[in-house]
This record gives sequence, C-alpha cells and structure tokens, in this order.
Amino acid sequence: MLDSGALEKILSEDRVCDDVKTLDQFAGDQSFAPRRRPDAVVYPETVEEVQAIVKRANETLTPITPLSSGLNLHGAAVPDHGGIVLNLSRMNNILMIDEQNLFVMIEPGVTYEQLQDYLLERGYRLMVPFGVPPHRSVLTSYLERDPVMAAPSFEYGNALIMDTELVLPPGELFKTGIWSTSNKPGGPMGPVRTILFRLWTGAQGTLGIMTKMCVHIHHHIKEKKIFFISFNNLSDAIEPLKCVQRKEIGLECFLMNNFNLAALMNPEWDIPASFPSAPQESDSFAKLRKHLPPWVMVICLQGAPRHPEKKIAYEEEALRDQCEQLNLHLMESLPSCAGLERTITAEILKPWSVLKKFNYRGSVHDLNFKSPLKKIAEMESVINEVCAANGYDGDSLGGYLLPIERGRAIHCEFDLHCVQSESPERDQVKETWLKASESLMNRGAYFSRPYGPWADMMYRRSGNYTERLKEIKAAVDPQSIMNPGKLCF
Repeated sequence: MLDSGALEKILSEDRVCDDVKTLDQFAGDQSFAPRRRPDAVVYPETVEEVQAIVKRANETLTPITPLSSGLNLHGAAVPDHGGIVLNLSRMNNILMIDEQNLFVMIEPGVTYEQLQDYLLERGYRLMVPFGVPPHRSVLTSYLERDPVMAAPSFEYGNALIMDTELVLPPGELFKTGIWSTSNKPGGPMGPVRTILFRLWTGAQGTLGIMTKMCVHIHHHIKEKKIFFISFNNLSDAIEPLKCVQRKEIGLECFLMNNFNLAALMNPEWDIPASFPSAPQESDSFAKLRKHLPPWVMVICLQGAPRHPEKKIAYEEEALRDQCEQLNLHLMESLPSCAGLERTITAEILKPWSVLKKFNYRGSVHDLNFKSPLKKIAEMESVINEVCAANGYDGDSLGGYLLPIERGRAIHCEFDLHCVQSESPERDQVKETWLKASESLMNRGAYFSRPYGPWADMMYRRSGNYTERLKEIKAAVDPQSIMNPGKLCF
C-alpha cells in the first residue's frame, strides 16, 4: 500500500489527506452502493503529478479511484477496494479555445457552470445534459455518456468529444485524434473525432484517467421559440414524437411528466447545495402537480447563425402542420404553469433547476436506460406495476424522456424518491429499484451506463462481450489498480 509519506514526496503535504473526516466524505454518495473509506485522498494539480502517483501505485499495487467533482451520484467513484481517491477537482483550467475549429480544451475539474459562463461571454455555448448539477465535471459527464438536451440531432448530441489526453494505468501518457500525431490538438486538418476515445467512455475510470478533453462548442444563437404539447398518457405521445423527429423539427425536444415539471417550477424550492439534501414540504409543489397535465412535450426551435427568424418560421410552419394532422393543440405556454416558456428558455443553456426534485424526499434513485420509441409506454407500465407491487406511490415517480438521433431510440429516466438515512422507506425503494431494473432489462431496456447492481444484471446477459472487456482490462491495466470492482472487473 502506498502510504501518506510516499504520496507527500510527490505532492505537498496539504494535498494528501488521510484524516477520518475527509475519508468519510469520499466513502459513499447518495446511491445504494455500499460505503467504503479510501485510505487517502490526494489532490494533484498537474498531469505529471497524476502520472507519478499512478506509477507509484503500480509498484505498490494500490487501488486508485479517479474523481473529478463527486457528482456522479451513482456510486462510480466509491472506492470499493479502498486505496487512493485521486481527486482531480483542482485541475480546473480551460486551457484554450479554438474559435476557427469550434472547440475548447479543458481539464477534468472544469464544471458545466464554469465552462458555459466562459463560452457565453464569447458568443458560444456548450451542449449540456438536462438535470446535471452545475458543478459536475464536464469531462467526466461526457465520458459517462450523459445525454445532452440536443440529442435529437446526431451532429449536436453525439459528436461532442474531440481529441483527448489520458494517463494509462501503467502511468504512460496517451493521446487520441490528430493530437496523437501532432504537437497540438486539431492541427491543419482541423479537429478529428476518432472513435478510439470511446474505449474510455462509460468505463468509470477502470481503464485510465483522462486529463484533457477537447470539447465541441457551438455558436450561441439567442433567437429561439418554445412550444408545448400536453398528453394524458405517455402512449399518446409516441406518434407525435415520431412525426416531429422524422421531420427534424427543433433542436431540443424532450418530455417531462408533471412530477418533474412541478419540481422545476416550484418557487418554494432551491437547487440543493449538495446531494442528498434535506426533505422539504411544499404546498406549491403539490398544487402544481395537481394542475399540470400528466406529460408535456417541449420543443425548442433554434435559429440559424444567419437569418435565424427565417429558420424558426419554416420550422414553426412544419410543426403546426404536423399538429393539425394529428389533431393536437400546440401551445406557446401552459395555462396551468405561468412563465414556463421563459424558464425552459433559460434551462436550455443551464438545465439544472429540475434538481429541485431532491427536496421532495432527499435522495433520488433513477431508472436510467434506453428504449425503442414504440416501447416507452410499455416500459412505463412495467415500472408502475413494480411500484404498485412494492407499495411505492406511482404518483411520486419522476419522468424525463429524450429522443436520441431523431427518435431512433429514447433515453428514459424514471425517478424513485426516499430519505437518505437507513429506514424502512429506503429499504422499500431500494427493493423497488432493483426489481424494476431487472424487469426492465427482461423487457429489452438497455442500461448503457451499468452502475452498481446494474453491472451484474447487464454483464451476465452478455457473456462474450464481458470476456472481451476483461481481456482489454488485463492488457491495459495489468496490475488491476484502476477503480477495481466496477463494471465486470
């Protein structure tokens, strides 16, 4: 085991912590993952320091768990085998912006709020996932495949990572894209999105530590127009969503149920400073839930860099034609939710107000999966059936659905809520969450980010794939020190 003295030879003494209070802070999160204290928490500030720590850890077979912001909330940075938590939050520099090739280079400690503010001041914007904490690491979030709100478009929703720099498990530095053959990312041919970086996406730090990422950015176009369509049942939204997506109408497009919409608009709640939070009663939340429709589709028409009003006009005409053919009422505001259009306009750039949902019971445990569009109503029914069988109130179920690649698939998030402390309520929600996860997988739901118990459920269904991953792990991390215990490792 790599002791504190050895770590202090690499870092200054104040950047190595092994006191009980600090270790407890990194022993768990709001997820159901079992708690485990690390032996030390270290704060490198340069790539060279990261390399030195990793190389020494290989010599002493010390487990390393990389952490950037501590806001994964699914147990991915809980140190299952103790060892060192490598806290990268102080590596928080925006290193460069390339306005010609539209990318920024960032370190792992750069947060969504920090980067979005930086870009907006310069006339650009970042694509951001809905409901992400403002202080979550952009680099880690993109690596963990958090789907951004523009995911209906393949170009804007799935091609955001460019050249990258990594520290491999033995300690060597590795670069992908044009950067691997040049002294700088991009180069005369412009940024190239090679697929090699995908080996590290969703890997939860088990195959190395990404220390720099070039992220695709976009011009900030202020002209936009928001529309709403309400539905009494999720099944009623399938055909309209399919029609809108096939016509490529709008950039951001998603559905929310009345629980999440009421949390988003509740004036009595603030975004929690940390997660989990303390439960708060709210009359306003209850009233909003009662008066809002069960499901609402949100469509944002985005202007173009030139003549933005013309692009919005022809998309609006196409949208109204579709709604007329389907006998749907297209609204520019919701009568039961005054000001929603202004709120959504702000959320497009900084979409974290829905995190107010943590105030309901304190912790949120989502069922987070992909589904074919035609099966989303069936998936909702599966969840409702499991909730009813386990005594969980189905009216306290949050819902958010995001079409991916123009409706080829749907990203689904259904939330269960409970208090964080050990209690019969938490035990009930954990059992419901586990049974619902298993039932959804049995019906064809794809959990693309297998955190915690989902990993065993997914990998025992994929024997050959699991064996290939283990072969890659053995080749890339021969000492098996990188975040052991995660995925199928």
